[in-house]
Amino acid sequence: MIDQILLALTVIIIYEFISLIKFKSILKFNLKIYQKIFLLFRLKRVSDFRKEKLILRYSNLLFLISVKILAIILVIIIFMFVMTLISRTYFNLIISIIGILEISLFFIIYYFIRKKIS
Repeated sequence: MIDQILLALTVIIIYEFISLIKFKSILKFNLKIYQKIFLLFRLKRVSDFRKEKLILRYSNLLFLISVKILAIILVIIIFMFVMTLISRTYFNLIISIIGILEISLFFIIYYFIRKKIS
């Protein structure tokens, strides 16, 4: 029973964390930069010097965004590790098929409740 409560709290906290930092927009921005890079390679009229400058700028942006994404994932993993320290069987629950189904169920229920409240 404690594992299910921890699981529900974990789903709520991670969902709120992801929506607070706007993780979806970070991923969209990352994909937009990749699209710009691929478009830049297809352009024939752009000079090589200009391509070099743009590729360097896009690479720096991609690096920064990738570090942000990695940091977000790392925070979530650390949070899951802390939850595992609270209950020894929690990790076994989240990697089992029943645990994945419970996570999905908690997420769907919380998503619709939050949507109705907002």
